[in-house]
Amino acid sequence: MAESAVKFLLQTLDSLVRQEASLLQRLRGNITEIQHELQSMHSILKDADRRKNSDDDDGVRTWVDQVREATNKVEDIIDTYMYQIVKQHTREGIIRRALYSPLRLPKRCYYKSRIASKLQALKSEINEISVRRHRYGFHEEGQTSKMKDDVEDWQRSGEYLHFFPDEEIVGIDECKDFLIGELTDESQNGRWSPWWEWAVLARPLSLQNPQVKNHFECHAWITVSQSYKLDELMRDMILELYKSNKEVVPDNKEAVPDDINKMKGSDLVQAVINYLQNKRYVIVLDDVRGTIDWNHIRVAFPNDGRGTENILFLEPLGEDDAWLLFCNRAFSNKSCPLELEPYAKRLVQKCDGLPLAIVTIGGLMLTKEKSSLEWREIENSLSWQLSNNKKMGGMKNLLLLNFDDLPYNLKYCFLYFGRFPEDYKIQDGTLIRLWVAEGFIEEREGHTLEEVAAGYIKELTCRSMLQTIANDFSPIRRVRMHDVLREVAISIGHEQNFCSTHDRKEEIWTNKARYLSMQNSIVNIQSSSTRHYRSLMFQIEIPSLSLCSISSRYKLLRVLDLEGSSIEGVPDELVELFNLRYLNLNKTNVKELPKSMGRLQNLQTLKIVETKIKILPKGVGKLKKLRHMFTSKGVQAPDGIFDLNCLQSLKFIGINDDTVRKVGGLTQLRNLGIEIVKRKHGKELFASLQKMEALLILSVQVISKEEILDLDAVSSPPAHLKFLWLDGHLERLPPWIGSLQNLASLVLQGSHLKEDSLFSLEALTNLRVLRLIMMAYVGEELCFRHGCFLKLKTLVIFESPKLNLIKIENGSLTCMEKLFLLKCPELKRIPEGMQYLTSLQELRL
Repeated sequence: MAESAVKFLLQTLDSLVRQEASLLQRLRGNITEIQHELQSMHSILKDADRRKNSDDDDGVRTWVDQVREATNKVEDIIDTYMYQIVKQHTREGIIRRALYSPLRLPKRCYYKSRIASKLQALKSEINEISVRRHRYGFHEEGQTSKMKDDVEDWQRSGEYLHFFPDEEIVGIDECKDFLIGELTDESQNGRWSPWWEWAVLARPLSLQNPQVKNHFECHAWITVSQSYKLDELMRDMILELYKSNKEVVPDNKEAVPDDINKMKGSDLVQAVINYLQNKRYVIVLDDVRGTIDWNHIRVAFPNDGRGTENILFLEPLGEDDAWLLFCNRAFSNKSCPLELEPYAKRLVQKCDGLPLAIVTIGGLMLTKEKSSLEWREIENSLSWQLSNNKKMGGMKNLLLLNFDDLPYNLKYCFLYFGRFPEDYKIQDGTLIRLWVAEGFIEEREGHTLEEVAAGYIKELTCRSMLQTIANDFSPIRRVRMHDVLREVAISIGHEQNFCSTHDRKEEIWTNKARYLSMQNSIVNIQSSSTRHYRSLMFQIEIPSLSLCSISSRYKLLRVLDLEGSSIEGVPDELVELFNLRYLNLNKTNVKELPKSMGRLQNLQTLKIVETKIKILPKGVGKLKKLRHMFTSKGVQAPDGIFDLNCLQSLKFIGINDDTVRKVGGLTQLRNLGIEIVKRKHGKELFASLQKMEALLILSVQVISKEEILDLDAVSSPPAHLKFLWLDGHLERLPPWIGSLQNLASLVLQGSHLKEDSLFSLEALTNLRVLRLIMMAYVGEELCFRHGCFLKLKTLVIFESPKLNLIKIENGSLTCMEKLFLLKCPELKRIPEGMQYLTSLQELRL
């Protein structure tokens, strides 16, 4: 990680020197000298990081820690200087600045002199650290190393960055059939079968399988941490059961008990018993270790003849299955070259039949050249890790090898997941914006930072270090990390002073950490001695959080995430956080933002969805670096937002006779949500949309149900559009809609379309999700003709009151996996031609 810290700092300094040259001025010489010294050390840091993991080399460990701490000091010094200069600059108006500039000169000179002295002292410290490296005999890793450098790894990654279907990741069909059969076997009701710790195979195969989901009224999949507490386990189980029952029975009125967070012991057990009584259910406990007390848990499950207790014993994979799974992950053609078989089989043998280890190592080898020399070096590195790193078990050492192989940017991205709760699922777009705000994403010519970050997610997924979870109904995907990998991230992050995490189960606190995450655990951070936090994330309700104190104490914050907290106001002092890039106030009681919001000149993301804010201050229009703004519907925005040239996401923005023209100036938008649209706006609105060549996601909502959404005036819609949501009465589908050849998801809501209106959708050859909801279709029959909708995977028809017949011709809907026909009262029978849907996995009526 010292290597990553140095490379990250070098990237940051290079960008800073280029972008803020006028502010840094005389400091540039010192900064350049520090850059050169760090660059001279970089070549030996990979070897130093590897040797640091050995238990018997305290000197190396101390040296590596000193390198990392020195890089943090450099960042702190420069950020503090920038804070003082920018603070002084933004507090004064133009006239005041002109009058008082001569008077401020001594103060500015003092700042520069003080910072220059600190940098000079730090440069001497870094020089001393550099000299001490020679006593440890580090191996210098140059361009001739067989382990390719980060640039080559990234270039090669273009050959393999794709998403594997779940069945390939899992890999074992026999296990799938066995699990599904066990779960749905009527003769096995009331069965309790403890199983071993690896649930990688079971998760996508059991509860997510339609055959299984339809067999039970409710289910729960609970991950049991090593430090689990029985009350927490029961509480999580109750929440999962209620949630799953809502999925199966959408109109279910049963609500989670209000006092669930106050319940303890027998009250929680009784709550589980009461809920499961007379229900068919399945409970799965994932990642169970030997410390769990089965008898204490089992008493919560009633066995009344209908209940089903399925906790399966999964033995490690056999030799053949383990080899098959590895080949599916490590080779694009799923076949191992003959010359690599000896190395590959020894790698598989080291995984001890554990699926997570196999897919992780397989994902690593997928990125490597298919040469004996390269594979032998990987095998040797793994053998060294298993022999010398005693702090982690064998399984985690296997995973650590994959971590060590990551490019430095991806190491930070991986460790960042240690901030989130166990089994947490985060939207990929949110994760991308957080990574960008933290500065983890390197600039690449011809690509936005967000596009590069999306590539990071793909690479981590391909390496089996992240799992992506698709959404049937929207383009939004979620990302999660297996809990064992998360434990690795937390362990490394704690050791490297990367992150402090607090929740009811884990209290990992370090005063040198750069990132703080608080989850269900109230800690008085204002009493903490550290002032180095760059990021604060609160996933709890905080009744008396003092934002004023945070603003004054943590002046260099980049990320402040307060989603879900009970704060009611944002103090003016918040605008002192000049370094703030990400501000999330979603689901809070905040009523207004400070009028001087424009002073947050580095702000990139502003999220105020589900707040009480009605009007944005004019200062928001001065946020020149703002890239993403998400607001609740009905929020009034200042005209200045139409001059924000960095803006990529704007959702939602109300349209009137004036703004309908101005929005066309935001030609760089990728994601746009507009509302309060009237029929008369149609021509000018879509004249504006035609200018947005980069637009990927578009949501349009009319002002009322009676208003007609007139879209016929468009001649050339955004060609790259992937997701389209139209909410409003359409007299007919616009003639241009069939030209959207990149469209993957289409939602029509309240459209009132009839039989002949949908034929134009047949031209959408790449459409994968189609949702016709809430009176979108009012015809009596639907026919899916031969040769049409060949890539459609999900079809949802919801609230179609007159629909009584659906015909599916042979050769149509050949990839259909999920078909939902809900609230269609006149539809008395299943669609004709259902036998042609050979890929269908789930049907809901």
